[in-house]
Amino acid sequence: MKVSGNPKNITVTQRAFASCIGVTQPRVSQLIKDGIVLQDEKSAGGGVYLVSGIINYMRSKSGSDEEDVDYMTEKAKHEKTKREIAELRLAKMEHSVYDAHTVELVMTEQYSNLRTQLLGLPSKLAPQLEGKKKEDIYAIMTREIEEKLEELAEYSPDLFTQEEIETAEDDEDSE
Repeated sequence: MKVSGNPKNITVTQRAFASCIGVTQPRVSQLIKDGIVLQDEKSAGGGVYLVSGIINYMRSKSGSDEEDVDYMTEKAKHEKTKREIAELRLAKMEHSVYDAHTVELVMTEQYSNLRTQLLGLPSKLAPQLEGKKKEDIYAIMTREIEEKLEELAEYSPDLFTQEEIETAEDDEDSE
């Protein structure tokens, strides 16, 4: 491109300028408002001065303590976060993960039931253990405790699914 006249007076569109310095067109509009990039008042299309715009932009970039946010880096982070959220939603639908609140409710209920059952053992076993030998008492108590622990160990994903359904219904009722 042959330039006749003063190269400092070359104007380009805001879109072309944005492409030249690697930012978005709205960012160029912001740079114009901030007075960093000068707009040609005579240009009907809102053109900006190319040479002075690049010089001022580079000065502002190197002179500021804050780093300009790289649009593409931020967009990539945003997309990654959206993907992770979608993966979590899918895992919830597949019942391979559960809300912490749901797990807390189910586990609290299970531990509460276990506590009640264990505290009921003395009154249940006292009549059976009366007058028994030490070895028999040990065997009966061990059997009863193991039964209670086996009940706790019986994991069923339906426990968490049912709890999620009840929690979701409660949430809808409160709205």
